[in-house]
Amino acid sequence: SVAGMANIDYIKLNLMAAEKARDISAFVKCSDYALKGIRMLPSDKWISYPETTLKLYSLAAEVETFLGHYSQMEIYCDEVLAQKSIPALRKKDAYLAKLDKMANADLRYEDAIYLCLAVLKDLGCRFPRGR
Repeated sequence: SVAGMANIDYIKLNLMAAEKARDISAFVKCSDYALKGIRMLPSDKWISYPETTLKLYSLAAEVETFLGHYSQMEIYCDEVLAQKSIPALRKKDAYLAKLDKMANADLRYEDAIYLCLAVLKDLGCRFPRGR
């Protein structure tokens, strides 16, 4: 529909604005634009606009980490990581946001290592087991 096409244009415009804001370290503005874009997405966003949705959620997770808004970052990350149709490598920004929080905010280094190993396993990397 014409309304739907206009809406995706506004969503993409918010994504572009969020990216520009991040690039100049305007993190609050980046968060605002990303959230506006996310709120405009249709309910079938992961089917209709998977790339745009992934970019918005990943960027939102990244910037919420910078702002120290970890509970909001977790919501965005969980949304991305729950998508079975998206390969692990495409989810890297969500994983990086979670790892940053684990290692730098929570000081949960061992959990961060286990998450890294799980992601590497999903990517097909194999490691010998230590004793």
